[in-house]
Amino acid sequence: MSIIAVPSMGNGGLNDQISPRFGRCASFTFVEVENNDIKAVKTVPNPAANAMGGAGVQAAQIIGNNGANIVIVGFLGPNAANGLNALNLELVQAPNETMTIKDVINLYLEGKLQKITNSNVASHYGMGGGRGMGGGRGMGGGRGMGR
Repeated sequence: MSIIAVPSMGNGGLNDQISPRFGRCASFTFVEVENNDIKAVKTVPNPAANAMGGAGVQAAQIIGNNGANIVIVGFLGPNAANGLNALNLELVQAPNETMTIKDVINLYLEGKLQKITNSNVASHYGMGGGRGMGGGRGMGGGRGMGR
């Protein structure tokens, strides 16, 4: 029996889409597989999704706490990779395309996904590069009564 963890875009489950971001995914879907058959599915919210820092490490702890021994990931930063490697888990690269958790699990069971051993993006990759484009037209009236 294997338990495969997959980062999920929404609430998780076989019909949810895989999230490319490991540490900052919305939830994790844990799929119990025996003899290439799906036996059980469990979803767990990811409280690290909005963490200021350390999301990858916290997410790795969630994986370990839920007994997974295989993790299918899209983008995996160095801290998350170190945390998962410390748990002696099998890391598998997800395809770089939008698909359901069930489709990704089936690709894994068919032997069509490659194992990875380390991070595949730099630290803080999933933090978002928000470039605020505010048009800040400060329209203060400038009526200070200087003395």
